[in-house]
Amino acid sequence: MLLKVPIMQKLFPSTVTASLLAVSLLVASTGAAAATTLLSAKEQAQLSAWLGEGSIALTNIYTKAAGHTAKDFHAAVDGRGRTFSVMQATDSNGQTWLVGGYNPQSWTSSGAYNVTENQADRKAFLFNLTSGKLHRQTPKANGLDAVGAYQTYNDAKYGPTFGWGHDLYVPDDLTHGGYSLMYSYINPYAPDTNASLLNGAPFNGFNVTYGAIEVYNIAAVPEPAAYGMLLLGMGLLGWVARRKA
Repeated sequence: MLLKVPIMQKLFPSTVTASLLAVSLLVASTGAAAATTLLSAKEQAQLSAWLGEGSIALTNIYTKAAGHTAKDFHAAVDGRGRTFSVMQATDSNGQTWLVGGYNPQSWTSSGAYNVTENQADRKAFLFNLTSGKLHRQTPKANGLDAVGAYQTYNDAKYGPTFGWGHDLYVPDDLTHGGYSLMYSYINPYAPDTNASLLNGAPFNGFNVTYGAIEVYNIAAVPEPAAYGMLLLGMGLLGWVARRKA
């Protein structure tokens, strides 16, 4: 789903034809994105703002279906680059939250953590779109140097799982017995260790049930000037080809 076109039409009317052509080329080259079902336009904009890279294109690469397990999740997402994982999570009180995480690395089935010892590599974050809360990887501060190193856990029998122990755990059946135990994504200046990403309450066992789960691949959307350059380049290539014919 490309988020930029209507804005371009208003702000750059003289380039709208070239822009729309470039957009169609981008969609054709990456594959048409499936319509989002969990994310509203406002929520997509919020994720884009938290990512901080300007406009982005989200392509749905996985949607949970009845009977799916972690094997289905990994078959769809492993090796596909950085992603947003978004899920409906219901706590023991029956309240449902829209939560998830940004993984700047590809998912794998390695049975190991992605460990980010360097501060510059701690780019992942967890989010609660229902409450509007963001939890970035714990930085090296207040003696918590190693706490935030554990970015994601990658295992063939785990769904999208973040942090050590885990800050957000999705079980093999992608539904029953999940939990949130904040540790690798806490604020070192106001620690919320052992709290839940869902409701902020202390850890209370394997009490999270997951409904819908979707995973989106992330790509940057070129600015209008880049579309013009793309069109100009394509025109030049066409002219050169005709000259050689």
